[in-house]
Amino acid sequence: MRRRVFLIAGLGLGALGAGGRELLRGRRAEFVESGDAVLVSVALPELLSLRDRDAMASLDSAFATTLVFEISLYRTGSPRPISGQRRVVKIQWDPWKERFGVQTSDPGQGTTTAYFREREPAIARAVSLDRLRIARADALERGPQASYFVTVVGQRNPITEALLPEDELAGSRGQGRDLSAFSRWIGIFIRDAPAAEKTFAIRTTPAFYLVKR
Repeated sequence: MRRRVFLIAGLGLGALGAGGRELLRGRRAEFVESGDAVLVSVALPELLSLRDRDAMASLDSAFATTLVFEISLYRTGSPRPISGQRRVVKIQWDPWKERFGVQTSDPGQGTTTAYFREREPAIARAVSLDRLRIARADALERGPQASYFVTVVGQRNPITEALLPEDELAGSRGQGRDLSAFSRWIGIFIRDAPAAEKTFAIRTTPAFYLVKR
């Protein structure tokens, strides 16, 4: 299958400062066009740091750790996400088989489980979004005049199962939430009332665009 790599545009994301987006940390990511899919690879190691003694103690004692990711795709300059999705990852040590299991669930795509003998590669798998499909290529405009970026909000062991109520999440999969809604949930879960052991949010930078065919 033919793969086309995106050109990266060194475009500023000035609009991101409005409505709570200043809370998102800039993060480089890899974008690839494979077949009819737009794929992103990026990691949030801050969610499960090896230096976090409490988190590591919980893992070693065989308690399951749950990571929830909310991923949104934006066109630069627009307050509305083009698409949004959720990924849930569970990582747990099995003392009987002496291995870590990393279970990844993507709604509508099923669940996969990978096993690791060592803790570090298991954690690396859990905190990484590797070649995650974020859009159909034919749904995006090509050329440097149309640049895009992705935001990811991750939580470790959220009190609630989802970062957002189901009705708001469902809306993001269509035309998306407006800027006020974006600001509200970013503020609630990152600054005002964290509902998890750890919350960390990023935006991919610089912006990218699809190469013209």
